[in-house]
Amino acid sequence: METVEKKTHKENYLLKIGIPAFICFTLLAIILDHFKIIDASSRETRFNDVNVIVMILGGGLFAPVSEELFFRGAFTGKKYLKYISYFGIAFFVIMQQSYFLIPLLILFIILFELKTKNNFRKYSYFVNALLFSLMHYKLYDLFSLSSYPSIIGTAGLALVLIWLVLNVGLWSSMLAHFLVNGTLISTAILSYESSDKTLKKVETNDFVMTYQYVSLFEKDGQVEFSQNKEIKAVNANMDNINKLFCPDTELKELYFGKFNITIKRKQSSTKKLDCQTFHELLDKSKIAEE
Repeated sequence: METVEKKTHKENYLLKIGIPAFICFTLLAIILDHFKIIDASSRETRFNDVNVIVMILGGGLFAPVSEELFFRGAFTGKKYLKYISYFGIAFFVIMQQSYFLIPLLILFIILFELKTKNNFRKYSYFVNALLFSLMHYKLYDLFSLSSYPSIIGTAGLALVLIWLVLNVGLWSSMLAHFLVNGTLISTAILSYESSDKTLKKVETNDFVMTYQYVSLFEKDGQVEFSQNKEIKAVNANMDNINKLFCPDTELKELYFGKFNITIKRKQSSTKKLDCQTFHELLDKSKIAEE
C-alpha cells in the first residue's frame, strides 16, 4: 500500500510567535483604546481626514497588494521580486518621510543578502516584520508606550504573512491581508454608522458650538467661515476644519467621521474665533472620547 507523504511546512516558529502576538496585542490595543487608557497614535489620527471610498479602496485593496508585494515579495525566492521589495520599501520610506526607518531597511537588506550565513535568514524575517509595523507610524509614536501594543500586534501579523509566503505563496498573504483589513474597515464603518447622530451643544463664555455625526457616505460638504466669529461646516471631516483654524497644527486625538458643526460667537462677546477657542470647544464636546 502506498503511503502518502505528509507535507512539512517551513519556519513554523513564525506562526507560533506571530499568531499569539497578533491576537493578544491587537486585543490589548483595542481594549486600551476603548477605555481611553492610551493616546491616539499617528496611525489612528490619519482617519481624521477620512474619505470612505479611499479608505475602502486603499485599505481594502491597494494596501494588501502593494504592501505584500513590497514587504513580502523578497521571500518568494524570485530575484526580480527581491529588488521590487527593496525599492518598494524605500519608496514607502520616502513617501511617508519615515527616514528613521532607513537603518532598519539597510539592516534587512544586509541580512537577506547574507541569508545563507548562520541564522541571518531567520533574523531577516523579524527585521522585515518590525519594518512593516513601524512603517505605519511616525517617529514620535516610539516615545509613547501606548503605541507599542499595536506595533507588536502588527509585527505579529507580518510574521504570519511571511509564513504564508514561504509555504503557500504571495497570493495567500495578499488574501489574508485583504481579509484582515476588510474586517477592520467593515467593523469601523458599521460601528460608526450605528452611532448616535443626534444634535448636541457645548459652549464657553464666548461661543456656542452645535455638532452631530453624519453618515460617512454623505457627499462632502463645505466649510464656511465668517469674520472670525462664526463657522458652519456641513458633512466635513475634523481635519479640514482644524486646518482652517490651525494650519500648522495636527490633531493629536482621533475624530473619526464626518460632522455638521456650527460655531457662533455670543452677542455679548468680541473675542475672535481662533485655534485655541476651537480646541477648547472640542475638548468640552468630548467628541474624541465618544
